[in-house]
Amino acid sequence: MAPSSEITGDAVTVSAVVLAFNEAGNLPKAVDAVRRAMAPRFADYEIIIVDDGSRDGTGHIADDIAAADSRVVVVHNEKNMGCGYAFRRGVAKARFRYVWLIPGDGEIPQVSLETIADAIGTADMILPYMVNSNIRPWLRRVISWGYTCLINALFFKRLRYYNGPGVFPAEQIRTVPEVHSRGFVFTAPLIITLMKRKVAWKEVGILLKQRDYGNSRINNVRNIVNAFQTITRYYLRLQFSGREGNRVTRI
Repeated sequence: MAPSSEITGDAVTVSAVVLAFNEAGNLPKAVDAVRRAMAPRFADYEIIIVDDGSRDGTGHIADDIAAADSRVVVVHNEKNMGCGYAFRRGVAKARFRYVWLIPGDGEIPQVSLETIADAIGTADMILPYMVNSNIRPWLRRVISWGYTCLINALFFKRLRYYNGPGVFPAEQIRTVPEVHSRGFVFTAPLIITLMKRKVAWKEVGILLKQRDYGNSRINNVRNIVNAFQTITRYYLRLQFSGREGNRVTRI
């Protein structure tokens, strides 16, 4: 049973960090779905689009979205730096209590965003997992399964998924040591670190859909190698330091 608790007190406010690299065809619908899920649910919210060095016009589209909605702000990376770096830049801009990581590829439909949004505030960390993984190619499913099993074995956990659109307490993640990763692998060390700090968490099942444009880069061999290298480095750091890390990076 996951440790969880009903969060009381302050009104729930959320900063959604939408990561976008060459997502010109998907970004407008993705941001609109986020907006529709957040607007009726939170005391205040913002959407931070991080354009990670896109070359297809994503940055211009993001700027247009922000020009039409005062709750949207845009951060531009001059070159592609990877999801971990892009997320850190979004967190640095975040003004609210919770930070919600969302990919800009449109794979998370509005109904699933609403499911996650409804859970925000019931625990400090919301960890979504997909219930229809069969929509993804078999190789992607095998890689994801192996990766999840490895992390659970190394850190004695039983989570269903580590790479979902998670929600985290802003003040906590600002003091988590930075994990350098070009893919979404950076979320696993973040989750493990917050669990070690006894942050209350809850898993939430969601549905995914196929993206309208483009292809996922998760199956790229370079990204797969990077994933296992990142987890290995994090594991060894914990083993030899006996704590979360030798250095705390504040952003």
